[in-house]
This record gives sequence, C-alpha cells and structure tokens, in this order.
Amino acid sequence: KMLQLLTALLMALKGHAQDESEVVPCGYRPAFPNSSWLPFRELLQVQNGEFPWQVSIQMSGQHLCGGAIIHQWWVLTAAHCFPRTLLEMAVVNVTVVIGAKTLSSTHLERKQVQKIIIHKDYKPPSLDSDLCLLLLATPVEFTSLKMPICLQEKERVWDRCWMAEWVPTAMHGPSENANMHLKKLRVSQISRRECSKWAQQLPRATLCAWQEQDTNGNSQGDSGVPMVCADHGSQRLFQVGVFIWGKSSGSRGRPGVFVSVAQFIPWIQEETQKEGRVYSFVGAPGSSLACAPQYPLVLGVGWQLLLTAMLTGDKSSHW
Repeated sequence: KMLQLLTALLMALKGHAQDESEVVPCGYRPAFPNSSWLPFRELLQVQNGEFPWQVSIQMSGQHLCGGAIIHQWWVLTAAHCFPRTLLEMAVVNVTVVIGAKTLSSTHLERKQVQKIIIHKDYKPPSLDSDLCLLLLATPVEFTSLKMPICLQEKERVWDRCWMAEWVPTAMHGPSENANMHLKKLRVSQISRRECSKWAQQLPRATLCAWQEQDTNGNSQGDSGVPMVCADHGSQRLFQVGVFIWGKSSGSRGRPGVFVSVAQFIPWIQEETQKEGRVYSFVGAPGSSLACAPQYPLVLGVGWQLLLTAMLTGDKSSHW
C-alpha cells in the first residue's frame, strides 16, 4: 500500500510539473523598477518590461492590432481586427509578437496563433461585444519581459490608468514593422453620460477614457490595445478595457471607447474552457491572483502525509 501511495504521488507530481509553470502572479512588472508608481509627468517612451503583457498581432508579418497576454495560452484583443475577409484567410498567417517594446528588438518572440475566437454577439458594423480571444499554438514561457495582465472582475472607478500602443517611429508615410515601438498615454475614466456628448450611440458594455490632464502625448488609435489601471493596495495592474474606437482619442474632449473587460469574464471563462485551456480567474484587487490552480500546496500536504505514514510504519515494524 505504501508503495502504491508513493507511486500515485510521484505520478501526480510528474503530471503537474508542466502545469506548475502556469502559476505566475498577474499584473506585475519584475523588470520595471518603478512598479506602478510613476512621476505625474512621466516619460512617453516605454521602458523595458513596463508593459510585459503587450503584444503586436500580425498578419503575414505586418502589424494588425495590439493585444494583451492574459494567460500562457491566451491573448485578448478586439474582434474588429479580424473582418470576415481576414478570417477566411489561413490562420497560419496570424502571429503574435511578445516580449519587446520595439518590433526591431532582438528580445522579441513570435508565437503562432492556433485559433481565433470572435464573440458570438459581435455583428459589424456595430461595435457591441467587440472582443476576440487568440489561442496560441504553444504556451508563453513567462519571464520578466513576458507576463500576464490581471483582468478586472467587477467594474469600479480607477484613478491611475494607461494605454500603450504600437506606433511608427517615423510619422511620415507607411511604416515598416521594424520601425514600430510602444508609446504610452496616461488616461482617466469618464462616465457614459459625459462620453455620450462626444460619441453618439455608444456600444453596449463599454467604458470611456480620455487623456489625463497635464500629461503628454496623444493616441494614434491602435485597436485591441489594453487599458490597464494600477491598484494601490496590491501594486499590480489590471486590464480594465480593450480599445475599440477613437482616433486621436488622447486629446482632451475626444475620449476613447473601450470594451469593458469585467462584463465579459464569464464569456472568457466559457470559451477558454471549451478549448481545454481554461482561464482561471480567482481573487480580486489586493488578493493573490495567479494563472492556474494552486495545486502545489495540495501535493506538499500529500508528501507530508506520506512521510508521516512511512515513519509510523517503520516504528510499528520495529516494535
């Protein structure tokens, strides 16, 4: 019996050894020394590891949209990035570039997209439910430059938010991918009533934000990029929205429109579960969030029980 128990525990450890790498705290930036708290007039230029969840979604090697890593298998972006004409093309042409702040970086990594999942209620030209999940062909191996962002579970008002987007280094003429880099913008949420003064017929399940007063920069309108906000208690960041509309939305008085992530958590969980790569959403701001179940603790308890049983068995055999 003792040998059977030992064998079972060894098999459990072997089976979960690969999964254990999934247990990575979301919303942290280990390579970025200033954590979530930056000077009010901060640099527009993105630093290494400042937005380690940010990706460039590409079609045939050309930048298409932005997106965010939410799990080692999943990227979240906007549905309108993939109109029917693109969806009819082979998914093999769609890749995701991760781990870099410029597309000319030697640190970047390219991941093949295995499946594109458009929200079932998305019906263009309406931007309602304008959300899309990308299933990667191989999982992301998390490092200080490649980390998942936390997802907001319940809507709330945040007071410290950013959006980072891919923009051409030279603003004249069509840009090559190698010249694109991440640029950030401080934004603050506004009410739907305030937003409706500038954006008529707001899509359902959206929120609005505009450039923080007295901060620099403006938005170029990179679809699919995440709006992320800092939580004071845990000093981690949460994805609050997915950018879907608002060219030059960074200028005061012309807010950008974002899909509200919190309203689509059940859909994200349902779709990821269908693919056998479930996004496990646990906790809330201020608590310990991770991208996978915390089974190592269970295995640890199992080993303790096994050792206790073995010691007890040894004593009984000597007596």
